Amino acid sequence: MRERLASARRAILPRIDRTKLRFRGGWFALPIYLVVISMYPLSLQHADWVEISSQFWWIAIAGVFAGTLLGNGRIRFPRAVLAGSALGMLMITLATTFASTGGGAYRDKLTHLAILVNNWITQVLAGEAASDPTVFVLFLGASVWCATFVGSFVLARTGRIWDAVIFNGACLVINVSVALTNLYPDLIVFTLAVLVLLVRIHIVNLQERWTRQNIVPSGEMDWRLLRGGLTWTAVLVIMALITPRVGAAEVLNGAWSTFEGPYHSVEAEWQRFFAGVSGPSRLRGVSFSDSIRLGQAPNLGDRVVMTVEAPSGHFWRAVTYDFYTGAGWRTTESDKADKISLPTADRESYQARFDIIVPHSNILFAANEPQKVDVPYQFYTGADKTYSTSLHALNRSQAAGTYTVTSLVSTADKQTLRKVTATYTDYIKAKYLQLPSTVPPRVRALAHSLLDNIPNAYDKAETLETFLRSPPYSYSPQVKPTPPGKDPIEYFLFDLRQDFCEYFASAMVVMLREAGVPARLVEGFTTGTYDSASNAYVVKEQDAHAWVEVYFPQYGWIEFEPTPSQPPFPRVDNSTESGTGSSDGTGAGDSSSDPNDPAGRPNRAEDQLNQDDSSGGFSGDSVVAAVRSIDPRPALAFLGFLFLLLVAAVVRFNWRFRRYGPIESAWGKTRLLASYVGHPPHPSQTTYEFASSLGAAIPDTRDPVQSLAQARVVERYSAQGADDDLRDAAETAWHQAASAMIGLLPGRVLRLVTHLWH
Repeated sequence: MRERLASARRAILPRIDRTKLRFRGGWFALPIYLVVISMYPLSLQHADWVEISSQFWWIAIAGVFAGTLLGNGRIRFPRAVLAGSALGMLMITLATTFASTGGGAYRDKLTHLAILVNNWITQVLAGEAASDPTVFVLFLGASVWCATFVGSFVLARTGRIWDAVIFNGACLVINVSVALTNLYPDLIVFTLAVLVLLVRIHIVNLQERWTRQNIVPSGEMDWRLLRGGLTWTAVLVIMALITPRVGAAEVLNGAWSTFEGPYHSVEAEWQRFFAGVSGPSRLRGVSFSDSIRLGQAPNLGDRVVMTVEAPSGHFWRAVTYDFYTGAGWRTTESDKADKISLPTADRESYQARFDIIVPHSNILFAANEPQKVDVPYQFYTGADKTYSTSLHALNRSQAAGTYTVTSLVSTADKQTLRKVTATYTDYIKAKYLQLPSTVPPRVRALAHSLLDNIPNAYDKAETLETFLRSPPYSYSPQVKPTPPGKDPIEYFLFDLRQDFCEYFASAMVVMLREAGVPARLVEGFTTGTYDSASNAYVVKEQDAHAWVEVYFPQYGWIEFEPTPSQPPFPRVDNSTESGTGSSDGTGAGDSSSDPNDPAGRPNRAEDQLNQDDSSGGFSGDSVVAAVRSIDPRPALAFLGFLFLLLVAAVVRFNWRFRRYGPIESAWGKTRLLASYVGHPPHPSQTTYEFASSLGAAIPDTRDPVQSLAQARVVERYSAQGADDDLRDAAETAWHQAASAMIGLLPGRVLRLVTHLWH
């Protein structure tokens, strides 16, 4: 029985050869390797995705130990994968449980962890946003374990270092790319450590090869290789930091547009799965994708996005969102239609001509409800087919040019909308009264306290609009992410009370839906800056905005503005003559809200509310201004780097011959420079033979090289040796030969680049 158990143990865990239980690269490379594998878990801690301790670093160390142990053993690869997976699950669970901030015994913490995972699965399967970050922490721990275990196992088993570099590097690059904080120092340290480690592993491989071939290298060989590797490491890092972007970026941008749609779909699901986690923000910008996440920094710049010729100012709609996940918004109505049946009650035709400078995929912008476009187009809509969620060009290039959109804009007054009967179709109620079960009780209670005693949908919407536009709520251009584990709407309404437009619009839509009023979130651009010279509105990236649309049967979607940085949408109140109705606090006669005013809707950049409007126009000096706006510093930095690189090359070229005398040094430089220009010496050639062949190939070098060859022969083989005059002549001959050969270097480099290109 004991023998059977022993044989089973040996089958599952074969014995490890202790003589092979070592780290490849020796004790010198082991600390460098630990730095390499530590940068990813440390960057996760620096990114501050969630409140975590240092458990990721311990998971990484355990992964290195387990990978090295199994890699040096005789266990087969499939069994190693199973064993590594089991060890990883155990280590991740233990580390996460121990790092939990909750009190109680370890068993209680483990039970609480299982409950959180179960709740996460339930929310995800229900289509809601999972706000607890525990599963995300487990996922990060799994990524750390996989990267370190696989890399260490392959390094120990096969001696390949690239597996560890690629796995850890890919994880680190993704984390650096999407993190809200600056993690480039982590990436720089990782790159430096990787390059030094690669040099060290290469030295070890060379030493093993030399041992097999009975070659005894010089004592300085290791140091020379390491020194050369460190030199090129520094050069590559400097080039990565100061080299400006090249034209290939445009090609990459074009390729990215092909995958933009699928990427945003995956991003939407990712954000729903891990709604309790901060970010990402830098990947989004103003993308107008199928989903948004509350609390993301918008990264808005000052560049012009488009110009619009229109009879009056309006908001330019891009996309709408119907599904609230509890942490953000998604578009679930993505049916395509060539024609929809828009409501025409109290609506007038509105035509706007868009000249797009910065396209956003194939999205076509429009005012309120688009009706038709003068380029091939499609509506994105739902089963109702009485409205659109967005408008898209069939050809992506046509969305990047000039097009004219005809819309139906509502002219209904307040009294008319107050009389609309709240009889919604089942489809509208299912789509636009949807709320997740995670909406906090305080948010629901606030909605009911404000709206329960109001008789009609319009006054409910206007009451909420006025409530959010009044103190203590205020607009702030600085977007603050929702703390982990908190509901974004509750955080905004009761704690934050000031932020970006998406918070205001989302709070209004959620509370309207709680009160039984169908509403949706809309994103696009505000009017922009009216330019009288071109008779057009100049819309910049910083004019991106979010607002609210409320559904009224027979009248369609009506716009509302809850963000205090923008005035409410102008709407006539015919009930003011009889003293009834409600007021939005601005007055219908306010000239700044007059829809007939060409610059009717005041313009604002959400993060520059007091910006001067005089810079929005185009003039004859626009080309000069554009040239002056180009920042010359990247080009100057690149030229400076080339100069430093040239100086370093010259110094290194001369440094190689520092131990030789003047004549031997001049001869060695001549041979090396001849190799650079494509005429290397043959090992069998004598001094005079090489001088003759080089002179025949490059006639301008014939006389100085012959003089240099004669001086070398005299110094090496004559009894009296070379005198000072001969040494001076050799120096002069070297300079003459170098002048003739250096002029051939640019052509040589150009031919080499052309050959590599083809």
